Amino acid sequence: MRKNLGLLAVLAVVIVVVAVSGCSNNNALNNTTNDKSTKLALTNNGTTWLQVDLVANVTAKNGTNMTVYAEAFMKPNGTVTIDLSQLLGYGNEKLPAGTTIRVQSWKGLFNTAAGGEGAINLNLQGWSNTLKPGANDKPTNINFSPVPIYQLPANINDNVVFIATTPEELAKIAPHDTAEQEPVFEEELITVNADGTVSITLITPPELCRAISSMV
Repeated sequence: MRKNLGLLAVLAVVIVVVAVSGCSNNNALNNTTNDKSTKLALTNNGTTWLQVDLVANVTAKNGTNMTVYAEAFMKPNGTVTIDLSQLLGYGNEKLPAGTTIRVQSWKGLFNTAAGGEGAINLNLQGWSNTLKPGANDKPTNINFSPVPIYQLPANINDNVVFIATTPEELAKIAPHDTAEQEPVFEEELITVNADGTVSITLITPPELCRAISSMV
């Protein structure tokens, strides 16, 4: 993950310039989700472990602006779910209609043994009003290959997502990976509709982010 001191400096610039930034945190997220809340699930349909960083500037229910960093590790066929309503202070309410979250994302492949190349095959799926997604909550699929496979961190042994909202929390997850281990970059726009359904639109298709990686 792009979490060394050089990255923190880059993140500070990115937050100011584009209002969206860099990565994740120190505490594993409690995967408990509410029935009515707005949720985002990430599912790894690939054959290796997948790591995903999601970063966005958001406004909480109390009006506070904050940058949220999420880092997820998913084993093959694994899923992690982020309760967006809880994160933004809405509890068991769905997010307000028209809520939009612009996300920057970096991705990489890992395995218990490094080496070779693989393919990213990720589903992003958002929904509200029910504990599990319904038939109308269509996932957005993201594919990219080839991607080099790196060594899975020793302390990652199950699906997990970390959340941070401060540089101090972000720095605590630094040992998990390095910038060059998450070479694929893309952007998406998450929009909450009036009925609680969630639309996910790719703004920047997946691409190798050599320029960003070279800065760290």
